[in-house]
Amino acid sequence: MKGCLYLLLPVLLSALSACQSGLLVAVDGNDFQELSAKTLVLHQDIRIPPRQAHAVFQGGTFSYGSGEYAPHCELEVRTVRETAQTVHAGVFEITSVRGITHYVQRPRRIQLAATGDFQLLADDSAEWIMLAYHFSLYSQQQPDVIRLICGGAYDFPYFARYPSEQEIRQSLGDSATLSLP
Repeated sequence: MKGCLYLLLPVLLSALSACQSGLLVAVDGNDFQELSAKTLVLHQDIRIPPRQAHAVFQGGTFSYGSGEYAPHCELEVRTVRETAQTVHAGVFEITSVRGITHYVQRPRRIQLAATGDFQLLADDSAEWIMLAYHFSLYSQQQPDVIRLICGGAYDFPYFARYPSEQEIRQSLGDSATLSLP
């Protein structure tokens, strides 16, 4: 019986290590380092408008919407309410980090010139993507706050990339701090 336990130990340890939160994040160009975060510290109260579940941070400022051509972060709550709600300043534990691909349709097809089978310039791809980190959040005082999403700019699949650590910090500005190792 003991011998069987020793054989199962490596399997159990590898299964437990798979539960660790962590991804790779771009640092200074194309180099990557492991991204694992412990806490999100919200330095100010954030108001989420009625009938919405997100508050957006982009370029160091808080807003209610984001431009798709620049990295941004979104604080998400579980419940959409008919009245405005406030997420109070505080510390949120990060329980996991996942990399997610968000797919969007482009607004229209671009074609500069065409005749017969000849096309001068055409963009036949109707799909853009955004690569984003999803930080699952937990706070005993504010259980409705569930996630921080930090994404890169929407772009064609070949050009899309996750936001770097610096871009995440720039998006959050003075409103919040993500504790990274």
